[in-house]
Amino acid sequence: MEGKAGAFVALNPYHRSALDTFFIYVTFLGDGTFSVLVIVLFLLMRRWSQASLVTISFLLSALFANILKNVFSMPRPKQFFAPGEYAYFINGVTNVGFASFPSGHTTSVFALATMLALLEKNKKTNAIYLLVAVAVGYSRIYLGQHFLNDVLMGSTIGMLTSLVIYWLLGEKLESLPLFTRSRRVGG
Repeated sequence: MEGKAGAFVALNPYHRSALDTFFIYVTFLGDGTFSVLVIVLFLLMRRWSQASLVTISFLLSALFANILKNVFSMPRPKQFFAPGEYAYFINGVTNVGFASFPSGHTTSVFALATMLALLEKNKKTNAIYLLVAVAVGYSRIYLGQHFLNDVLMGSTIGMLTSLVIYWLLGEKLESLPLFTRSRRVGG
């Protein structure tokens, strides 16, 4: 087996029910609902610039990912593989269809993690953001939702969107009188 099918199988050598459960929970962190919860938390904390930057990054990265999903219409792994060719699809979790490229969950979590890392200057905290984002990306492969290239493209879209948004708007938003309460996630 070669190409994306070979990489998918190599990244999924075995499954255990405990890992299935773990990755089902981890993948939620890439769901748009989780990003919205972070935005609401910033709003409740009156961190307007952070809420604005995360919102813009989340919405634009989701837009880009969804445009690509519609343009490319790539099959998800369960749709791609012939019956019996891969044994670890999880009943009730693994989707079929043609919305594989790029991974929306990975796009979302990398947009969020990148923006939070840009707002928070603590390197240890930033490492945690990155590790969580990578775990969510892998969860998408483990759960049979996406191929490696779907996850890599999603992570690229998420990171680049947040970097560009922060570069274009970060200092401008934080310098407005309404937004000057707090300049960092932890501050």
